[in-house]
Amino acid sequence: MRRQLKYIYDHHLDDFEEFMVLKNFSRRTVTAYMQAVYQFLDWWDDNCPDIPMSDDVVRKYLVFRFESNKAWQTVNSDYSAIQKWFKNVLMLRWDIQKLPRPRKERQLPRVFSREDIVKIIEGASTFKHQVLLTFIYVTGVRLSEAIHMRIDDVDGNRKQIRIAKGKGGKDRYVLIPDVLLELLRTYYLRERPEEYLFNGKNKGKPLSQRAVQWALQEAKKNAGVKRPGGIHTLRNCYATHHLEGGTDLVFLQEQMGHKQLKTTIRYIGLCVERHRYVQHPINGMAIRYQIPTA
Repeated sequence: MRRQLKYIYDHHLDDFEEFMVLKNFSRRTVTAYMQAVYQFLDWWDDNCPDIPMSDDVVRKYLVFRFESNKAWQTVNSDYSAIQKWFKNVLMLRWDIQKLPRPRKERQLPRVFSREDIVKIIEGASTFKHQVLLTFIYVTGVRLSEAIHMRIDDVDGNRKQIRIAKGKGGKDRYVLIPDVLLELLRTYYLRERPEEYLFNGKNKGKPLSQRAVQWALQEAKKNAGVKRPGGIHTLRNCYATHHLEGGTDLVFLQEQMGHKQLKTTIRYIGLCVERHRYVQHPINGMAIRYQIPTA
């Protein structure tokens, strides 16, 4: 019985992957959801292998995950993955009374001050890293969006960049100020990147996420900025500093690629004051760039 059930569920994992491919989920989501279900099946095989799959089994697993001190985001992702596998592949009952979605933890995002942003950018190890950190701060793009930004996605005439297949597989355009546009032109002439705006060790290949995180941590260390925060904190700063400068909330939602306005609204709690006009925070920053001489 145990071996037979394990075989059936393993077979349905292939079906689950095909389901997500047909639904056009991103490769990152497919990988995360498959991993979540794999872990669930391993737990089931160790703890209750002779019990057929049911919402009662899932309930025990989710309680186990919480009792193992897993973060809300982790358990919520487990919930979404297993729910989709249950309902769309196994065609099993999913009782929301037995399986309520984990309540979201309300945590305000971390932010750096404007003064810290200047110190961090100036503290970057190279001109390339300075431009990279400036780019992420000024555009508010996600890390995965930044490293996959192609040179052709920068439109100097329209003063905007195109985010291709951002979160949820959606494209969007982000406006950029003249300060960043001029900086990118200088950077391009000096670095001569190929295909991607920010190349890794090899021309034509994008930077790795790890390399970008390292660049920020080195810049913070050089600048003496001890406040916790990673690359995503620069995105939080983009939103918070824009709202403090008076940028319209709906405009900001569009620029950040948020599906719902309430996701953008949470940044208001970090703002001291707001005015209803668009003002790029970098315009008032005097940053010294290490532009290599020819």
